[in-house]
Amino acid sequence: MNSLSLISGAFPVGVGVLGALSLLWLVWGGRRQVLVVVPVAAAFATLLTLILYVLAETVFHWWNASLPRLLYVYACAGILAIILAAARLRDVRAVRVRLLTLIAAALVMAAVAGATNAAYGQYPTLGSLLFPPAVETSDLPERSPDAAAGRPDTTEANWVPPEDMPAGGRVYSADIPGTVSDYAANPALIYLPPAYLATPPAVNLPVLVLIHGQPGGPSDWLIGGQLLEAMDTFAAAHSGLAPVVIMPDASNANNKNWPLCLDSTISSSATYLAVDLPAWVQQHLASGLRGGPQWAVAGYSYGGTCALQLAANFPAAYPTFIDIAGEAEPSIPQGRDALVQTYFGGNTAAFTAQNPLDLLQHRSFPDSAGIVVVGADDSVYAPQGRSVSAAARAAGMDVTLQEVPGAHSWHVWKAGLVDNLDWLGHRLGILVP
Repeated sequence: MNSLSLISGAFPVGVGVLGALSLLWLVWGGRRQVLVVVPVAAAFATLLTLILYVLAETVFHWWNASLPRLLYVYACAGILAIILAAARLRDVRAVRVRLLTLIAAALVMAAVAGATNAAYGQYPTLGSLLFPPAVETSDLPERSPDAAAGRPDTTEANWVPPEDMPAGGRVYSADIPGTVSDYAANPALIYLPPAYLATPPAVNLPVLVLIHGQPGGPSDWLIGGQLLEAMDTFAAAHSGLAPVVIMPDASNANNKNWPLCLDSTISSSATYLAVDLPAWVQQHLASGLRGGPQWAVAGYSYGGTCALQLAANFPAAYPTFIDIAGEAEPSIPQGRDALVQTYFGGNTAAFTAQNPLDLLQHRSFPDSAGIVVVGADDSVYAPQGRSVSAAARAAGMDVTLQEVPGAHSWHVWKAGLVDNLDWLGHRLGILVP
């Protein structure tokens, strides 16, 4: 039951059909219902949807991106159902009819929620909605770098898994301090693969840093991205080996002005991700000890922009990156001038000194490699991804542009990571040709 898909197949279609039939039942009625109540309710629903549109798109910029227009149609249908249900509850006293009215309204709202979820893929299965992956409550199993001294990095060629190796990896929570950057962070999530948890453990595994989107948090990788399942599948195909995955908090502990993976007057987010985080992982998890060749950064949307920024600003720390539906440069809804004022006190040069496209124009990156993933139906972010890919190649990076089906959603974001895990494995040295 937990594997029941909420984004494809019979179940979401059935919920949608029930919702549509329920809305028709709420519309149905006598002459007054059809000629007076429904037109008035439709007018109010349309007005409220327009207000919702203005608030979401131009006032509060709730999602930092324009929502698919079809979602506003769904929202209008939901609002119409609530208004019609309220009118019927006011006019009807029969308990059976009132109960049916409440059920009909609930089915319409369930259909609206289901259609929205299907568009974004935030909850791919019933289990991801009701029982999201659990974070271990036990202490993080740390490893000392001393244990790896004099021993070669673990690869598929030299690793022999012990018989009692766990079947799957586990996810832990840990505080990664901003020792150098003084960056404030909520706890990070850490995926440790079966080989790390084995006795004896694999030595000096590579590290993948995953940056979430805005709004969002590290746990989104576990829910919408189904990261635990994806990494365990990869590990099962490679004798329990997989990168250690770090999912840090990119919000600067819920700062109202997210740091945008920049070193700015808001916070030194870039230094945190490129200096503090790797140092902590090397010290506490004994992974990625050789530095850049064992490190990769990836992210989606806001996180994709961050991945590009880190690859451009810190190529020695992150010579490998995956930019999934990111922007050409960090941005805020109010525009570039407002960003420069908010984050750099109006100093444009301080911004361009960290802006990826500016760096790609003036520096060479012969040791860097990346994948830029765009959604075929993403009219906003796909053109930016194409321009990023071209600029990165012109700067000497070994970059591949991939176009996958979907828009700005988990359908693209998840595929952008999962479909490239083998490439990452070879690039980071855990897999051998």
